Amino acid sequence: MKNLIVNIYKTLFFFDLSIVLVYYLPDIKTENSALLNLWREGIFLIVMIVFTVFFIRAVERKRLKVFNFKNKMRHYSIGLLSGIIPLGITVSVLFAFKMLKLSGTNKISHIVLWLLAILFNAVATELLLRGYLFRLYRKFYNLPVVVAVITLLFISLNIYIFSDGIIYAVNMLLMNIMLCLLAEYSYSLLAPITAHFFYNALSSFLFGSYSISEEYPVLLKAAFSGNKYLSGGDMRLEGSIIMLIANLALCAFFIIKLKKRKTGREHR
Repeated sequence: MKNLIVNIYKTLFFFDLSIVLVYYLPDIKTENSALLNLWREGIFLIVMIVFTVFFIRAVERKRLKVFNFKNKMRHYSIGLLSGIIPLGITVSVLFAFKMLKLSGTNKISHIVLWLLAILFNAVATELLLRGYLFRLYRKFYNLPVVVAVITLLFISLNIYIFSDGIIYAVNMLLMNIMLCLLAEYSYSLLAPITAHFFYNALSSFLFGSYSISEEYPVLLKAAFSGNKYLSGGDMRLEGSIIMLIANLALCAFFIIKLKKRKTGREHR
């Protein structure tokens, strides 16, 4: 009980204080939307790095391991595949049934800045949700409890998802759960960061589906048509039941892998 109370206080200071600080830090004065978003995401990232380092060193006194720098290529590869597989399956099926058509590309200035902003957002969000707090709760509780806590924090940041349809909401929640399972499976932040970045870059920036922010541009001119439960309707890829099935399958894959790992350790 004592640990729970202490962890709640740590969560309030780490999670809420960092979010409030990011919200109140001033923007730069510029008419360049790419530079403005890069600044905002950069501020978010800097705040999360400072908070993470402070809590690891000053609060936990280095007794909590958050970063794992071993097997970087393996973690990157796992994250890459996890980020693109659900999207790849969904896009392939929609193309096959002619529910997704491409008619060219939009002209976008400062593409590198936009991609950097997406990267900064992915790193900062993972530090916020699956960095210090994930490892803190995992130290005391089993994985389902930790996933539930992180999911509640995710919902508090993205409460709007429930106004965009049940399939969209479930897909967003499944993506969050998958990233938690990925963090547990890889013992690494690199894997969920990689998955998060490539997912956002492909879904939002490439296809104009899931949007990090309404200010982000879309590279491809993509038209979704047909049955809204398959094509996603207004929610596009994240509103598609095809993606829901793909996300469920990916979550099931990691759950099976984690159970096999646990069983293997018990038999040693």
